[in-house]
Amino acid sequence: MTLISRIKPLGLLRYGAMIFALALAGCDREQIKVQQVPKESESNPAASADSANMPVNPHAGMDMGMMGAQPKLKWTLPAGWQEKPVSEMRVASFNAQGKDGDTADVGVIPLPSTGPEMELTNLNMWRGELQLPPAQKAESEPVTIGPGQGKLFEIADGKTPGRILVAVLDRDGMSWYFKMRGGDAVVREQKPAFLDFLKSVSFEAGSGTAMAADPHASMMTDAPAAASANPGVAVPAGWKEVPPTQFLLAKYMLPGSGGAQAEVSVSMLAGQGGGVIANVNRWRGQLGLSPLSEEDFSKQAQTVDVMGGQGTLVDMAGTDAKTGKPARLIGVIAPQSDETWFYKLMGDEQVVAQQKDAFTKFIQTAKFSNAP
Repeated sequence: MTLISRIKPLGLLRYGAMIFALALAGCDREQIKVQQVPKESESNPAASADSANMPVNPHAGMDMGMMGAQPKLKWTLPAGWQEKPVSEMRVASFNAQGKDGDTADVGVIPLPSTGPEMELTNLNMWRGELQLPPAQKAESEPVTIGPGQGKLFEIADGKTPGRILVAVLDRDGMSWYFKMRGGDAVVREQKPAFLDFLKSVSFEAGSGTAMAADPHASMMTDAPAAASANPGVAVPAGWKEVPPTQFLLAKYMLPGSGGAQAEVSVSMLAGQGGGVIANVNRWRGQLGLSPLSEEDFSKQAQTVDVMGGQGTLVDMAGTDAKTGKPARLIGVIAPQSDETWFYKLMGDEQVVAQQKDAFTKFIQTAKFSNAP
């Protein structure tokens, strides 16, 4: 049994979801209704395209139930907004209709907090949705979100037909993302209603055990234990296993000469994990590279054999957004039934070049949790 096959029994593979419903009683008055629904079954469809419209973070592939009961969410629905069915990752979803009949999509997704270091990565992913070049700085403005103060990111350049608003509130170890996307005119028109919606949000404690102060703690303890308890893991020579951070399932440090190093990370998301291109462009953002179009992606992507099928391999070089040093990244995205696995080798260019073959063999010998 390999590390990859050991992870699923630990209960780290499923997204938990709480779905909140809001109904209007009559046209002239607003009524707030809140409902908490149990976690979706594993037989539900994979995450839909709206997953790609929110932060695509492979670190977030965890069992939300590990964090205890989620808070219940309440809000006041603005005039003209209509509730619509939620997806696997969303806990609320709306159409905001403008005066000319155009609509903007509004979604709410809670994810485990990753800290301010992910702000620029997420911003550039959202900019990539509008085919805008990456920004060098994550600029935002303060915004009131219920009882707290959050950040508002507005993505537009006045030339492209689309506009995106994303409000983010960090609360009790979770980041709540409130996103509006649509045509430039309707989003600008609906911005005041969006801000009022944010102000109306309130959180109430869910039933059962309260949310842990550090939702990362359980996974950060269990995942290394699984690896250490499994001496059969085929880890390449020279790789040093370290405790995985932020919901990675495994992490390894690869030392080179003169203090140079690279690291390998393994993670998993339910369903399509936001989509291959979105994740590749997220990785490109980590290297300060502009997003790829579908046409450019098809020219650069390669296929690689993995157990049970094929994965997508990308190889790119740029400047590490964290260190400011030249870096190379080799990433493999491997869909497996109702899951998507992510393998990333990133760091010093020479170390990555030296470890490429070992990295590829490591992936090809991995046994996925749902493989026959």
